[in-house]
Amino acid sequence: MPTVIIRTFIIYVILELSMKLMGKRQIGEFQLSELVTTLLLSELAALPISDPDIPLLYMAFPVALIISLEVITSFLSVKSVRMRRLFSGKPSVLIRRGVLDQRELRRLRISCSELLGQLRQKGYGSIEEINYAIVEDDGMLSVFPKIGMRPPNIDEVGEVIGGSVPADSGISHALIIDGSLIEENLRCSGKTKAFVEGRLRQANLRCRDVLLMLCDDTDKVTLIKKEK
Repeated sequence: MPTVIIRTFIIYVILELSMKLMGKRQIGEFQLSELVTTLLLSELAALPISDPDIPLLYMAFPVALIISLEVITSFLSVKSVRMRRLFSGKPSVLIRRGVLDQRELRRLRISCSELLGQLRQKGYGSIEEINYAIVEDDGMLSVFPKIGMRPPNIDEVGEVIGGSVPADSGISHALIIDGSLIEENLRCSGKTKAFVEGRLRQANLRCRDVLLMLCDDTDKVTLIKKEK
């Protein structure tokens, strides 16, 4: 019995350290590769606990290998857009500027009833209330209501007081990520390379100098330079 307790404690410490290396995420925020890693770790940990004849090294080496692969793939995903899409997928826009994308709905095999159910869970009773609905990399649904379906912010209140009608900013499209121009986001935002180049010239920046360039539906641009 003492041997089982000691082995269980050692395995717990190993798994605790391994999960910390994967970073802090909630269960619902796991990427696919992280979820697979977690399931494999649980299986590897269960065998030495249930069978004392299995050496701990038979668990430790596979765990170290799996965690190393997860860290490497995470690093590659940060540095490369293509690798990020390969390992983590990409967000899918189901509703864009109030229009339901039926082709994307079919591709993800999401029924209209399921979509309406998820919208109701977030407090919206109709697709007409939604400006954007996006299925994120982790499978969670992000919902952005139209401007008339949410409380106004301070800037919008100021516009109303000034006699103008606030415009719906929609979402911020990431046009540049880590120095790379994202062609797909460029198409989704309705912008062109000339638009991006013009904004970069105004800021006296080159594409490779930019960590993040965001542009919303009102053409508001946010630029974040890379740290040297």
